[in-house]
Parts: sequence; structure tokens; C-alpha cells
Amino acid sequence: MKNPLRAFPGLSRLILGALLLASALIGGSFIHLRFVPASLVLVILATVLMFRTEGKNLSAIGFTLNPRQLILLPLGLLLGSASFLLSLYAGTLVRGGALARNTALDWGGLFSRFQSELAPAAVQEFIVVGYCYLVLLRLTNIRVATVVFGMFFISLHDVWNGNVVNASFYALALFLAYMMFSNALLRSGTIWFPIGLHWGNNFANTHLFTFSRTATSWLYVSGPQQQNLSVGQAIGLFVALNIGVVTVIGITNLLWRDKRLPPAKSG
Repeated sequence: MKNPLRAFPGLSRLILGALLLASALIGGSFIHLRFVPASLVLVILATVLMFRTEGKNLSAIGFTLNPRQLILLPLGLLLGSASFLLSLYAGTLVRGGALARNTALDWGGLFSRFQSELAPAAVQEFIVVGYCYLVLLRLTNIRVATVVFGMFFISLHDVWNGNVVNASFYALALFLAYMMFSNALLRSGTIWFPIGLHWGNNFANTHLFTFSRTATSWLYVSGPQQQNLSVGQAIGLFVALNIGVVTVIGITNLLWRDKRLPPAKSG
């Protein structure tokens, strides 16, 4: 009987990698480490093991301590946060209201949320633009890999809210966000950049810049907002709320005109 890794090396590694990552996520929910989330440690370990089957290491996705790569983590953090602020402001131009500053900001709570958002963002990036994503790129092309992992990224979120239109818009927004992350990896050559983008976007839209006032929101939307939107207004609001993501994709393409992690086949 042939060794499946030799008979079908790409497909076998893709399946094995997916199983290891799933096991890491499940195992991480039962293991508690003091300083680092167990799921992040296990996901990185699974990625290391899969790259070793090819004689590679984490430098294949730019996960090193090279200052030129590591600096892209804070850059991504700033761009991810700024992109959501741009989208939030554009949304107020369509729907009404204005951005107001919270004068009673809970700085301690904000810093705590800032720290807590890093690990989940890193775990998701290792899953959706990590080893398995690169293997599927080699097996197929950019379009197929983007659609497959983009749909998987959507499935990681609670999209359905009982309203087909809202759920569809939310799913499409998540797919655009995934395109931003995957493009960031392929252009920059390091997973630090999409981790930073994901971290900044999650931190901003959940805690820093919000649609209503919270204890940790520095800026929030206040004032009357239009509730019943026409079809044209709804589409305009969708475009406004995603203009930040599109802007980041454009900036990324300007910074790196060529892909540093090209697949074996072009899409």
C-alpha cells in the first residue's frame, strides 16, 4: 500500500493540516495556560509540524522575529483600526448621526480589551491564511483558494440573524475582510501583517469605535440615524461601511506591487 503522503502529497497534507488545526482548537478549549492562550500555542505547533513535513519552518509564512517583518504587526494594527474608523465615519454620512467622543473613557478596560483581542485574531489568521491556505493555493489557484477559505472564514462567525438581506450583507462584508487578510499575506510575505490588520479591526469595531456608547468606546455614533433605508441607501451604506477594507487592499497593493508569496499556479 502506497504512503498517501507520497501518492497524494498536496491533498494529504491539506487534510492532515486541517485535522491538526481542528484538534488544536478543540484541545485548546480544555487546556489552560497562565499567560498565553492554549489554542494559539497549539495552532502554531500544528503549523510547525505541517511545515516540517515539507522540510520548511514558520519562515515560509514570514512568522519570524525579523524586524522588517515584525514591524508589520503594529502597522497592520494601525491600518486595521483606521480603516474601521473611516468606514464608521462614512456610514454616518449615509445614515445620519455624528461621531462623538466619550469623555468618561475606561482606560483600564480599554487596555484590557486591547490585549485580549490579539490572540483570537492570530488564531484565526493561522487557520484561514496559514499552512492549509498555502497548500490549497498550490493545488488550485488564487480564486479557488480565496473562495474556499473566504467561505470558511464566514462560517467562523455568527452571520444569521433572521434577516436574509442583513445576513447576506454581513457575509459579503466578511468575505471582503478575508480578501484583505489573504492579500496582505501574499503581498507582504509575512503573516504578521494580516494578524495586525485583524487585531486592529476587531479591537476598533468592538471596543474603540462603536455604533453606540460603551465604557471603552473612544468615539461612538450619536444623534438621530435613519432607520428605514431605501434599496439605494442600503447599498450606499454597505459600500460606506466597507470602504475602509477596500482602502487597505489598495494601500497594500501600492506598498507591495508584486506578491511575495505567489502560489505555484496563478489564478
